[in-house]
Amino acid sequence: MSFTSKVYPGEVIVDDESPTHKYMLDDLSRGLDLSARPDKDFAYDGFASPFNDAMLIPTSEFRARIQEREEQGASLSALIKAKRLDHKDQGSTNYCWINGPVHALEIRRLQQNQNRVTLSPASAGAKIKNFQNRGGWGLEGIQYLASKGCVPTEYWPANAIDRRFDTEANVQRALGYRVREWLECKPRNVQQMVSVSLRNYPGSGGYNWWSHQITIVEPVWLDGEVAMRIRNSWKGWGDYGFGILRGSKMLPDDLVFCVSGSTT
Repeated sequence: MSFTSKVYPGEVIVDDESPTHKYMLDDLSRGLDLSARPDKDFAYDGFASPFNDAMLIPTSEFRARIQEREEQGASLSALIKAKRLDHKDQGSTNYCWINGPVHALEIRRLQQNQNRVTLSPASAGAKIKNFQNRGGWGLEGIQYLASKGCVPTEYWPANAIDRRFDTEANVQRALGYRVREWLECKPRNVQQMVSVSLRNYPGSGGYNWWSHQITIVEPVWLDGEVAMRIRNSWKGWGDYGFGILRGSKMLPDDLVFCVSGSTT
């Protein structure tokens, strides 16, 4: 019996035939800067564990495993929708590189039955960039999230690059929203990416073709091949922030997965 994953109404599908300009509009901020990334397979050494080949899932099993998860209602997108966890909206900031890992942390917390909370990417990004609206890359984000954490939006608005919120009270609050355990995959390696994602870990991936970093949600099966469902940090994009990348467009140039969420 053939199987095709459910596509949400309004969900954006980007593949090798898509006109790139539709998804890289000039009026939308992105901010990914991978120029500082070392040219090696595992660039997060010391802050993320490198992928272990013992985790590999054979490509021949992808379809069946995806189908099983969807039929059991065990997909991450189903959890996100059930818990009504909003997607990020980076607004006019160039902070996609911190929105991606922060949202992965929010999702992982839901999986671990911790309280639902919306976290402020700017509470980390602004301090990393000395309160400037500058681009960056994932390692900067997860280093900071491991040691300092981030602040709930009720205390530091999501996109506020504003020193007024850098209070001692917020420094202490952020310590309750740290994440120390990440897993890194090799760049543009579909088998590693899908093998980890099938274990229900949310990820953060950077894409050179898009100059953008997004949250990796789950693999899906479309037209007889694997594709990747993502969540974007642009208001009004896709279905509740969900979209699907296919073909070479789904292969990230930088990728980490959140293994453990923080506790308050």
